[in-house]
Amino acid sequence: MKNKLLCPSALGLLLLASSIGCSSKPVSDLKFRADRKERLAQGCIFYFDGAGGGTTKANYADGVIKGMLDAGYRGAGEIVSWETGKGLIKDQDASVEYKRSKAKEGAASIQRYQKDYPGAPLGLLGFSAGTAEAIFALEELSVNAPVDRVVLLGTSISRDYDLTEALKRVKGKLYIITSTHDHMVGTMMKFSGTADRKRHDPGAGIKGFILPAGATEETKKLYAEKIVTIPYSKDFRKDGDKDHHFDNVKEDFIRDHVAPLLMGQPGSSL
Repeated sequence: MKNKLLCPSALGLLLLASSIGCSSKPVSDLKFRADRKERLAQGCIFYFDGAGGGTTKANYADGVIKGMLDAGYRGAGEIVSWETGKGLIKDQDASVEYKRSKAKEGAASIQRYQKDYPGAPLGLLGFSAGTAEAIFALEELSVNAPVDRVVLLGTSISRDYDLTEALKRVKGKLYIITSTHDHMVGTMMKFSGTADRKRHDPGAGIKGFILPAGATEETKKLYAEKIVTIPYSKDFRKDGDKDHHFDNVKEDFIRDHVAPLLMGQPGSSL
């Protein structure tokens, strides 16, 4: 398993490592950091980066890390590496089988955390193709050990993906922040295919999820109770979000609109 807590630069690494457990070293090495144990006991956010990211050389975690710290987050964070290492296109085009195999590794990491820190607040954050990985990882968890909450940004999994099993493993809410002007999702997904390899689907990041065909009453109930769709708002602009794909992971936007959701304070973002 090669999951790592990452920062995109050496300077960021030095400044943030002690604060959020951020490092280019393997997770096993982080136990030597002074505040790592204290932060893990207070909670953990597992971040599933987008296609083309997830490594020490290329990732989109800088704004996520800084935004969470700015918001006063006191827990730890882990970035789950699932990418092929061959770039954005190869990551996006990777088969569902490959993505599920990596999500299973991510789920194992989550389960180890749950075992080591029972009852500690646990959240999942997915960005772009990483939203599919977050959902696939949820499906691998036990229904008896759900995560507290989930936030999806720039969601490139198909809009009619059946979330029934994933939602059974979410104790609180699954938030999806959407934008009708996210051209990376709305335009490119029609040609490249969604992260779960469906063609001619704009992805759930545009308007949110819809019920899958033949949805059962259980599925309808889970969707109604668990999913919270947050459409793009002009209020986001003050935080640097101009309605574009990568604005989802900018520091100010994470601080004011994503961190409250992950920290169980949704009122400030809705």
